[in-house]
Amino acid sequence: MRNRSLALLLLLFVLAAFSCKRVPKLEFPLVQKYTTQPGDLFYFRPRDGQFVLLERRKALAVVVAPEPDIEAYSYDDKITVSRPEGDMLHNTPFVEKVGAQQALAITADGRTLAGGDAKGVVTLWEIATGNVTLHLDVPSSILSLAFSRDGNWLAIGLAKPAGEPTDTVWLYEIHSNAPHRSFGRGAVTALAWSPDGQWLAAGLDNGTVLLSEVGGGVEPRRIVLSTSPVTAIDIHSSGLFLASAHADKRVLLSKLPTGEQVHTFEPALPPNPLFPRAIERVAFDGNGGRFAAAYAEGDFKIWDTTALSQ
Repeated sequence: MRNRSLALLLLLFVLAAFSCKRVPKLEFPLVQKYTTQPGDLFYFRPRDGQFVLLERRKALAVVVAPEPDIEAYSYDDKITVSRPEGDMLHNTPFVEKVGAQQALAITADGRTLAGGDAKGVVTLWEIATGNVTLHLDVPSSILSLAFSRDGNWLAIGLAKPAGEPTDTVWLYEIHSNAPHRSFGRGAVTALAWSPDGQWLAAGLDNGTVLLSEVGGGVEPRRIVLSTSPVTAIDIHSSGLFLASAHADKRVLLSKLPTGEQVHTFEPALPPNPLFPRAIERVAFDGNGGRFAAAYAEGDFKIWDTTALSQ
């Protein structure tokens, strides 16, 4: 009887080991790599399914509405906007004699631009006229901004204030001109909405991400990804995966909402202290089949991520 039990245990162990060996490892091959100028960015253009490189032009912040082909650039004392004129984009001053907007966001339809400064002032402008449509004051310096895809919500990420602790993620419902909710305590270095607009991800300077359901009153889920600050994030088109870039030049792919790590894109070289953000932007394409990252030093890479949809 004892020998039979041992044989059964051995058989179960062999079957388990065989089963583990058969679990396929997800592969994400590098398909393209370019060398750009340090700080250059990119955006995804849905109409032709391409990632498009974007010169930073020494701007503090850059945002793009791809379908109307509208680009906005903020500088120390002005904002410029590029609009289509024939087959070319024509860049003109949009707002002048304005404080440095260190964060920008634009609605998907290209109608509204938001800017945030170091004094905690958020301003919304109508792109067509340049008129101010909303003015908000928040408790700390603005680090990041993001509109939901339908343009109904604006997420605001703040620096950690020096004085009394205060929430650092603020959600505003645009049409009500009032904050819907706020949460978090760490500096919010990056923001991303899920494609359906139901979830907001906030990347913090301690390497964690807060995942909040917009319509609910439930406390956000804290996902511990790394000890290195988050510099950029994006959510897969399925809403099931999160890409997070970190100051150690690693890019992590994680499952949502658990945070279970799927893959790590390791850097070819260690971080350069001259470029503390390390990675400026990450993004999936429209169907999640490709993933791109713009490194602050000037590298731009695209990987095949179709394995996430299998």
